[in-house]
Amino acid sequence: MIACYCRVSSRHQKPDSEQAEIIQWLQGHAMSPSRVQWFEDIETGYTLHRPALEAMPRAIFAGIVETIVVWKLDRLSRRHHEGVHLLADWCKREGRNDTAGL
Repeated sequence: MIACYCRVSSRHQKPDSEQAEIIQWLQGHAMSPSRVQWFEDIETGYTLHRPALEAMPRAIFAGIVETIVVWKLDRLSRRHHEGVHLLADWCKREGRNDTAGL
């Protein structure tokens, strides 16, 4: 399964443009949209405590998700170093099968 993550900051915004770009990228890389599970949040990027962002690693560690696609790194976190560290932590935990704390 492919996890596609979208985030908008307010209820006045829609993730449509992010989704369209991700779908185009998936098609360009011969990835079937039928293998996609969408994770969407309406929340500021300054916090990592968001429902979909917290659900995604559970799906990764359960073996449901193999690939993560985001439109831009700032969709995960406004602070790029946090986004990079978040992805690195997921990779490290995935390699250990360590889901403690999730």
